[in-house]
Amino acid sequence: MLKILVTNQKGGVGKSTISANLAHFFATKSFKRTTLIDFDTQASSSKWIRAVKPQKVTVFRATLPLSSSTNRLLIESRKIVSKIAKRSDVVIADLTWFDLFDSEMLLDFDLVIVPTAVSEVELIATMEFANRHEWVFCSTENHPSLVIVPSRVRGDQAINFRNSTERFSFSFLLTPPVLDSIDAKKAFCRQFLFDCKNKKLANSFLNFCDSIVQTADIHFKRLKGTAKQIGQNKSHAKLNSELDYRIKKTEALRWIANERETVRTLEEQVVNKNLPLKAKRLDYLKSEPYCDLADSEDRSGTKISRDNTAKVVQDSRSYSRKQTPVISITRKKMSELPKFLSKQNS
Repeated sequence: MLKILVTNQKGGVGKSTISANLAHFFATKSFKRTTLIDFDTQASSSKWIRAVKPQKVTVFRATLPLSSSTNRLLIESRKIVSKIAKRSDVVIADLTWFDLFDSEMLLDFDLVIVPTAVSEVELIATMEFANRHEWVFCSTENHPSLVIVPSRVRGDQAINFRNSTERFSFSFLLTPPVLDSIDAKKAFCRQFLFDCKNKKLANSFLNFCDSIVQTADIHFKRLKGTAKQIGQNKSHAKLNSELDYRIKKTEALRWIANERETVRTLEEQVVNKNLPLKAKRLDYLKSEPYCDLADSEDRSGTKISRDNTAKVVQDSRSYSRKQTPVISITRKKMSELPKFLSKQNS
């Protein structure tokens, strides 16, 4: 179900032209059950659709009580849109915006199309209109998407318009321009724009209609992603994070306890005098930097006994780990003098 509102507070920007031709596009090209709601007092879009045969778009001529209060207008418009939306695939509403309308009327639609001319006066009016209802398009819930259409564009005005939109302080979707031509005015109540002999005019409007279809896809994908985020319960998310933290903390504490137990076991095995010296040295080498004890002698050549093993281990632990391990080599007494020192016979 797609609901589109074509509106602007300025007259003569092409609201009725876009509404009538866009409705005919969805009915004939996309084969959707399309209904046009004509809120405009001039009823130009409904006249255009009813004049061209065969008529494939359902037209509903709606009259809002403009002399009533703002709440009454809001209730009446919502009642009409909700009633027609039940029996249609696409609903397109043509409305000239007045200051007495409430901004909440925009929330009943998926796309809000704002046609505008490319002159400076029209751009300023469009900016003021969008800024006044900016909260609707920036709400965190299922808000409509704002679509700006450069209408009745001539020559290179489309390029200048694109550069001018960079100063807008709000986000929106910009469609390809709808060109201006005398053939567009002649087509009123005779034929639709994409059936005109003017190929440039017909192609420009077909490109615009294709962009609206793509914009609708983007809008519904955004709503689907927002619904997934909203559907997640915040309490469950908080609970999951707390459980994850506790599991990681428990694993870390268990790992630290295991490491401490391993170190304590190794120390007990090294200090235990009941084990042979070789076993003590092997367990010690597994937990400390490598240091060759030169079998059973120290660097000075003193024999290492079982009684002073613990002292040797303690002294070795005080050795800095950052230093390179030293391999000590025991010097042996030379039993014979070298030949060059021996006395030679004459």
